[in-house]
Amino acid sequence: MRTGTSALPGPSYSPFSPHPFGLTLPAVSASVPPFAIDPLPGYVPAADRFDELKDAEGRLRPHWAEFLRHLGPDPGATLRVAQAACRRAIVEQDVSMNVYAGARSAPQPWPLDAVPLLVSPEDWTALSAGLRQRARLLDELLRDLYGPQHLLRRGSLPAALALANPQFLRPCVGLARPRQPLLHTLAVDLARSPDGQWWVLRDRVDAPSGLGYSLQNRILTREVLPQAFRRAPVERLYEFFRGFRSSIVGLSRGRGDEEPRVAFLTPGPANETYFEHAYLARYLGFPLVEGADLTTRDRQVYLRTVGGLRRVDTLVRRVDSAFCDPLELHRDSLLGVPGLVHAAHDRRVAIANQLGAGVLETTGLLAFLAPLAREVLGEELQLPGVATWWCGHEEARRYVLENLDTLVLKPSFRAPGPSTTRYGPALAPGERAALAAEIAARPWEFCGQERVHLGTTPAWIDDALRPAPFVLRLFVSWQDGDYHVMPGGLTRFQPRGDDALVTLQQGGSTKDTWVLRAGGADSAPPPPAVPLADAVFRSADTPSRLADTLFWLGRYLERTSQLTRLLDKLDPLLRDEIASLDPAVASAALRLLLSLQGAAVPPEAKLEQLGALLERSAGDPALPASLAANLAHLTRNLDHAKVRLPPEAWRCLRQLRVAAGAATPPAPADLAAPLA
Repeated sequence: MRTGTSALPGPSYSPFSPHPFGLTLPAVSASVPPFAIDPLPGYVPAADRFDELKDAEGRLRPHWAEFLRHLGPDPGATLRVAQAACRRAIVEQDVSMNVYAGARSAPQPWPLDAVPLLVSPEDWTALSAGLRQRARLLDELLRDLYGPQHLLRRGSLPAALALANPQFLRPCVGLARPRQPLLHTLAVDLARSPDGQWWVLRDRVDAPSGLGYSLQNRILTREVLPQAFRRAPVERLYEFFRGFRSSIVGLSRGRGDEEPRVAFLTPGPANETYFEHAYLARYLGFPLVEGADLTTRDRQVYLRTVGGLRRVDTLVRRVDSAFCDPLELHRDSLLGVPGLVHAAHDRRVAIANQLGAGVLETTGLLAFLAPLAREVLGEELQLPGVATWWCGHEEARRYVLENLDTLVLKPSFRAPGPSTTRYGPALAPGERAALAAEIAARPWEFCGQERVHLGTTPAWIDDALRPAPFVLRLFVSWQDGDYHVMPGGLTRFQPRGDDALVTLQQGGSTKDTWVLRAGGADSAPPPPAVPLADAVFRSADTPSRLADTLFWLGRYLERTSQLTRLLDKLDPLLRDEIASLDPAVASAALRLLLSLQGAAVPPEAKLEQLGALLERSAGDPALPASLAANLAHLTRNLDHAKVRLPPEAWRCLRQLRVAAGAATPPAPADLAAPLA
């Protein structure tokens, strides 16, 4: 069986050897005058990492020296002000992400660092060329896996690596559309090795996230660092998103002169990146829908609206493939559309990305991409991945078992839930023996990877600029007959300095990515941060579920407002004048509070009960008629209707969450704050 060189012992390249394809850093230009004194004397990179700001001798890299000069005579003070402004803007605009924490899961402020990552023109030329090649290769692999399967028949790709993958969806075989890409959008995570080379860590091809957050990061960073952004030769993002929208619309032919109807499919507000879905859908001018908003008739997808069914020609999905159709795929899914696979087979709807694309997210594929690039494209792979050994091959398995104490062990196939990655050096002898037994029993389910020490980038941590390990996510999309790379990206870093887990769900942060243009700054002003499509939503095209949400939004807004006014009047009356209350007045107040709670009304009022009843009416979320419960219903409806509301309403949503948090303690000592 044919294998890739990095699938066997002794890979032809690794993150710790010179790069075979020449992706080296440019030499420091002598034309950039250095600072007379180091403007950041406290910034000390680690000796065993590549640092973006300073070289091995402690000198500022030329593009970073230029950036610091744009910040003025005291870069630290400028960045301190920018970071404070960035945090205020995030809170005011309610930029958030959902962090899963069981019953306490709730949107958290988006962790954005004001200091951007700078990518030099020389680095960008090599990265963009390598990413375009990678997108073409992955699209061809996807087309072959769900089509003729020539690569499996020839043994170029192990059958077990594809067919044993839970993400290989057999009902999706044959979905390829002529002259249309199966892979419309690709996200690639990259990192620097200690010698400065870029290496691919993983590919995200099923429902890649981060485009909307990258755009939001750019807008916020541009606002808090206006002078540096205007003077630096930063590539703009507007043209990429305009081409992205046009290519989405062009995936389907439409009906006559009518523009195709596009819908943005989201799992809903509980998803960790729902803010991005709402933000990106609004920016592109596409309706944001959930599976319950869609139905199929005669193998055609329709949007349920108050004006009747409206045909949908293209779906931009952010729902994982397996959950998109409970009829053909995951039968327990409440997120998908029954019959969607049938509609796709009949080419009645275009889907970006095509269903089943997650089969390419297997870690083991990294071991075979270099020989596959030569076979499929006739080219050398320009951006290789981290050295990987798939244990489904005997020689590779033997190498992994002999080096368990130095390698990182990962599952071959991506699965939901917490990561099961295991670091060989951190395992006890007994744990290592148990892992070896697992590998021997199910070798195709494991991959060994070389441990990568991530490069570091400057980040604002503890009121100072410090080096932090980072991962760069770049995006590629199909536009005008070829793949184009967004000149920017989503940079994630770990403020604690641990590069084993650079994830936003476990304390990571993000920053904007500035791709620098060769030849100096652009004299043209940046385009305004307004939506690409000034969509006019007709009432007849409003999704039925959204109309229902807007109705209940109004009802809960009215209920919350009336209850707040009532409790606001009762609170000082009962607290300040309870001793002098007339029994008839106390009885009336008690009856009112009990009726709000749906409880039986006693014939006589007991004054000592009034304070406790008042507190429960305000702060007990288990009481359906309480202020806390109404606030919870109100904020949930606001989340669902977010895409159709103006930015001012998003700020109101943040304030309501704060109010709901203040109203939920079971026995608040003072109701003045939550009522306000």
